[in-house]
Amino acid sequence: HSTEVAKAADLSDADRDHVWRIFEENMHTFYQGSSLGWSPKDKKAELFHQQSRFILVRDGLHPSDDSDTGSGILAYTMFRFDEEDGDCVVYCYELQVAKTARRTGLGKVLMQCLHDIGRAWNMQKIMLTVFKINEPATAFYKSVGFEMDPFSPGYEGSESEESSSDASDEECDYVILSKKIIAMS
Repeated sequence: HSTEVAKAADLSDADRDHVWRIFEENMHTFYQGSSLGWSPKDKKAELFHQQSRFILVRDGLHPSDDSDTGSGILAYTMFRFDEEDGDCVVYCYELQVAKTARRTGLGKVLMQCLHDIGRAWNMQKIMLTVFKINEPATAFYKSVGFEMDPFSPGYEGSESEESSSDASDEECDYVILSKKIIAMS
């Protein structure tokens, strides 16, 4: 396998198509049943936004410009550098693994890449949003050290906020998870 980092603007049309196909195959049902709904136009705008960056894992058998194979992308993460309440964070918008490549360790590899990038840029943590109904993803994230973030709807233990939004928190169909980035010594 080979790994590469690319800005959204640098992805070929074949790469964009394959990224979208993997996303749609993995997430269509979750979005369709969510409060967000299924909106390919909006999701593509978010996914391929000018500030989006990708880490792509390719199978190594196909050159990146081979449009017949969909560029050989097996997995990817899309992330952005962001700020949340004064913390500099790597926000993981997507972690997608093609069905044929699941349970091969690629998700862990991509999360380690995000951690390494965050550490190199002095970020405090990695954050992400996951649908509550997506239990396999939630279990995976917890297995690699993610916990519910204090900014997550439904977070228990935040004494600084009077919980006037408890009812809306319970109705929320996603949680925000985070993992602290260990600084270089």
